[in-house]
Amino acid sequence: MFTDYHPLTRYFTMDAPQPRTDHQHSGESHPQPITPIRSFQWVGYNAAVALLYFITAKASLLIYVSAGPASPIWLPAGLTVAALLILGRRLWPGVFLGAFLSDPMLTPTAAGVIAASSYAAGVTVQALLGATLARAYLDRQALSVIPGREWHFLFSAGPLACLMSPTIGASSRYLMGMLPAENVAQQWLGWWAGDSIGVVLIAPLLLLLWPNSQPGARPRYRLLLPLLMTTILLVAGSLTLSRLELAEARTNFSQQVKTLTELGFLTLKEKISPLYAVQSFFSASEQVTEAEFLRFNKHISNQPHIVRIDWAPRVSADRRQAFETGMREQDTGEFAISTVDQDWQKIRAPAGDDYYPVQFSTLSEDTAFNPLGLDHGQFDDRRRAINTAIRSGEATAKIINLHPSLTDMLVLFIPVLEPENSQTSDRKDVVKGFVLGIIDFRQLFLPLDLAARENQLHYRVTGFSNSGDKTLQVGALPTEIPPAWSQSIRVADQIWRLDMAIGNNAISHVVRWSFIGFSLLAGLLVSFAVLSSRAYQLASYQHHQAMHNSRELLSAIIESADDQVAAVDTEFTLTVFNPAYVEFVQQVFEVTPEVGQIIDGVPPKSGANVEYAGEIRNNIKKALVGAAVKTSKKVTLADQTRVFEVYYNPIISTDGTIIGATRIARDITSQRELEASLQQRLDELRRWQKTTLGRESRTLELKREVNQLLLQMGKTPRYDDRGEIL
Repeated sequence: MFTDYHPLTRYFTMDAPQPRTDHQHSGESHPQPITPIRSFQWVGYNAAVALLYFITAKASLLIYVSAGPASPIWLPAGLTVAALLILGRRLWPGVFLGAFLSDPMLTPTAAGVIAASSYAAGVTVQALLGATLARAYLDRQALSVIPGREWHFLFSAGPLACLMSPTIGASSRYLMGMLPAENVAQQWLGWWAGDSIGVVLIAPLLLLLWPNSQPGARPRYRLLLPLLMTTILLVAGSLTLSRLELAEARTNFSQQVKTLTELGFLTLKEKISPLYAVQSFFSASEQVTEAEFLRFNKHISNQPHIVRIDWAPRVSADRRQAFETGMREQDTGEFAISTVDQDWQKIRAPAGDDYYPVQFSTLSEDTAFNPLGLDHGQFDDRRRAINTAIRSGEATAKIINLHPSLTDMLVLFIPVLEPENSQTSDRKDVVKGFVLGIIDFRQLFLPLDLAARENQLHYRVTGFSNSGDKTLQVGALPTEIPPAWSQSIRVADQIWRLDMAIGNNAISHVVRWSFIGFSLLAGLLVSFAVLSSRAYQLASYQHHQAMHNSRELLSAIIESADDQVAAVDTEFTLTVFNPAYVEFVQQVFEVTPEVGQIIDGVPPKSGANVEYAGEIRNNIKKALVGAAVKTSKKVTLADQTRVFEVYYNPIISTDGTIIGATRIARDITSQRELEASLQQRLDELRRWQKTTLGRESRTLELKREVNQLLLQMGKTPRYDDRGEIL
């Protein structure tokens, strides 16, 4: 089908969030580094997604308000989209597996497997589509929706992508005959709404909960509260609505139960009773041939729930050889009382007190295993059932695995007694043999199951032995719904009790669909508010981070500057200064400045330049009213006279308010010395010019030298190229 495998490989490996690299900040366009998930991680992540899907699906099914997997909030829908957004689309096998295993339609039949596979395919396609559409509106580094794209994210991942699963699932169920045509629209709509609500609530919730190492991307957990509360309230509302629907459905419950019980449960005993006719047939006959056995059981064995009927006479140890010989004379094949090995191959049965071999059996032509000669007494569970029947003198029912192809069969061990010895105390000696009715109890209870589904009822049949042990269970009741009706019948040595309860999916109401519509709208609004708040939170963090970085850069510049830098607020309190300023203050005023200290709050030491401290305060006061002050000051530092050029400027905020002032002092001693030296040289040149009048060439050279000296002093040249004064 695919002509190029590599594009697909890239599609499934490059979508996991990648770490931010330096060139991303610089604005350069370079290929993103590929970090594929390792094999063991891939398997682990997929297994985790499948397990979480299975758990959340079972939880959602407990609160459903319509048939099948349609729920007012289908939690796995949001889980799958979030998983693919966070960890990449390579997790689609986990989504498929979880959906397949959790589908209520999954049964060990070809139809059940096909139905579950189509459901899982729809879920997987929907999750991939939702993650692909939503990814365009997601900041994958911070796992946050891009500001202004919240509605795009919610609608694309939710209502739009969620068209896939209900369309594929409902159509496949309809085509397979599992969904009546009249229920398709209702099933589709409930399915779509449940998936949409699950995505818009659960996907943002998981994106916020997922740990993220990027600074500022860690969630503010107060944002989770609206999503959690909305989810809880919607679940509680759906459960309440279900209870109201159940109350309305109870008005029709009595008639439904009466019809179902008469047709599906009370007739169970009648379906089993023909086996007792076989018992009477053997009791009344001195000897029965195989042809007579098959003719008598022809109608009985044709019932769909009857797998086969066996006749197993009791053969004592001293009669074994004669019995085997007689059977061989009747049949050309080799007959022997046998048991089976671990591979279910017949082997000769070991010696014992007595045997219960199959003499006759209503075998079908396609039977995989021929039970003739097989001693039922060689198996522990069957021997216990035989002994129980002998002691009680009545039939015993037991669930037994007769063969790998016949598992969990309901077997009735019906004893046939010798009429003239039926009153003796030694029950074992009077047993003529056993009629074994092998029943497929699934087929036996099929009419009951179909009637319950048709009437939208839950049922459970539980079998109890005389000792009170549970021997059988068919059907199930939801744990949250107590049985509303019970009835019992006796079958062999067991009591079968039928418990029934009203189904959750009783009736569809305008109220229900109004509630589902309200749930979807509420989910969209709450998720939009949370995603918008999250986007604003991240934008605010990025703004504050940029300001912090700017302050850090400014602080580094100030710290590394050779100039003295200090800033004060409007109260003359020091807010920032650099080491050069500290050194200056310590040498001039013999005090150490501190942040938060009034700039002249600590009096200078005795002998310090107090007047200069007052001059500094006066200049700062001028800067605080908006003036820019430039002064030059000679100061003695380390027994050396230094010249400083000092600038006082106001600090103005973005709204034009003066919030402080700066003092920047630059040591210009070397510059002044250079200016003095250049000025001295210029004076000498001028004197030389006066003494060399008439020497035009020399004069021109001197003028050029004067221009060069003036340029070195940072002043405008005085002569043009011809020596004329500019």
